[in-house]
Amino acid sequence: MTQSPTETSDLPLFNHSARKDWGVAVLVREEGGKRAYLFEDGEERTMANGYHQLMRRVEQPSVDQRAFYERQRAVLARREKASASSSPSDGRSFLDQLENLHEKYQAGILDPKWAAEMRGEGAAERAPRHRDALVAEARERLSPAGLDPLLKAQNFAGVWEAVLSVLSHTDLVPAAQLKKPKGMKDESVRPLALAVKELLHGAAPYDQRFDAFLAAFLPVYGEAARWELATAVIAVYSPNEHVCVHPAAFKQQVKVMGGRGSAPTRATSAGYTRFLSVARLVANKLKEQNQEPRDLLDVYDFIRLTAGPAKPARMPAKPARPKASPAPAASEDSESDSDDE
Repeated sequence: MTQSPTETSDLPLFNHSARKDWGVAVLVREEGGKRAYLFEDGEERTMANGYHQLMRRVEQPSVDQRAFYERQRAVLARREKASASSSPSDGRSFLDQLENLHEKYQAGILDPKWAAEMRGEGAAERAPRHRDALVAEARERLSPAGLDPLLKAQNFAGVWEAVLSVLSHTDLVPAAQLKKPKGMKDESVRPLALAVKELLHGAAPYDQRFDAFLAAFLPVYGEAARWELATAVIAVYSPNEHVCVHPAAFKQQVKVMGGRGSAPTRATSAGYTRFLSVARLVANKLKEQNQEPRDLLDVYDFIRLTAGPAKPARMPAKPARPKASPAPAASEDSESDSDDE
């Protein structure tokens, strides 16, 4: 997978706004509304719900801070590996996933069949599962050249309609999540349209842009954005850096990789950081198996197709019980063969 220059400059490093002496930190888990961070001073500290805003993203990590991140990533990887070996997840392992993949695609994600079915290479007609055509459409319609004229004309509804149109051509987002909001007018969706532009092309740390998008979505629809829609917008435009989240499959993948704690059911920036880290870990493990993904859409499809619960072992079939022979009719000359005692 080709790594974008922006990927390495946007490390998930944080610091506490009131305790600089703790140093920078990495997020290690999120559970029950609490977030646990491992700090540079060696302490792991948990922030309760309501105190998350005290943790600020480090926008320009120093050389030493980057080195700390790399060390902690290695430590967390070893911790997850140890947890996976001691607490298997329903019998499923990464090697099981690979076996599952190769059952359908002999050469895995490098198989010409995968390229045709999942990427759409050589396809006469586009299908919802074809990723290459989706990315090309997103980069045309959701680029600054595509969005800026709509924003300049204050056609804010047109911006959101462009998002819904692009996502309606893929299977990444269920159709029920792509309905237009009732009474959609330009002014009512203005904050959402501006949040889309910032989400895709802004300069602020991604977790802040993601939170702003979620906040702008809520009043327009009257409910929170679900994982698929919340993450597909950026994933189809920047598939090398971002991933679409299939909640059921990704929660299972967290378990397969030995992750601790429960995966968040609601879309949050911290939860997305965790899912993105898992997706990148899977990408690295695929690369180790000579299965380098083209982008994180390949990783998404690998997880979605292979991360289900392990199939239970088949029990040997019980031999059929022989049917009892019909009892001969009783007569004066023979005794009854009834089974009654």
